[in-house]
Amino acid sequence: MLKNLTRFTTATLLASSLSASAIAKPEIKDNAEIFNRLLTAAIGHEIRDKCPTIEARRIAATLYVLGIVSYASSQGFSRAEIDAYRKTKSEQDRLRAATYAYLEKNGVDRDQPETYCTLGQAEMTKNSQIGKLLKYK
Repeated sequence: MLKNLTRFTTATLLASSLSASAIAKPEIKDNAEIFNRLLTAAIGHEIRDKCPTIEARRIAATLYVLGIVSYASSQGFSRAEIDAYRKTKSEQDRLRAATYAYLEKNGVDRDQPETYCTLGQAEMTKNSQIGKLLKYK
């Protein structure tokens, strides 16, 4: 009886360790929450960069970015994986495209700085996460 229990326990442990190793951690680029948080930061950055009357809430923006890193770490990604993701040209292009799509969808004309200001003001009025990263100069 004890011998059978030992075999069963060994088989169970072996099966669970094999199934755990077979479940691969998804790539960081496939984590929608990380991408969406980066998108929020990128939109805020673009607004404050193009609108002459809006600037970043530096402490809030810094804490927000640190929060992204913390979240990514909590999902099992190393600092090296996070940095590599951030520096990957294809991911930068993907983020830039999503940023411009959001801006365009929300009335921004990239040749007219005042449209960035209008969106920034709307985001601050809504108290959206983007708006929380911005303030008037």
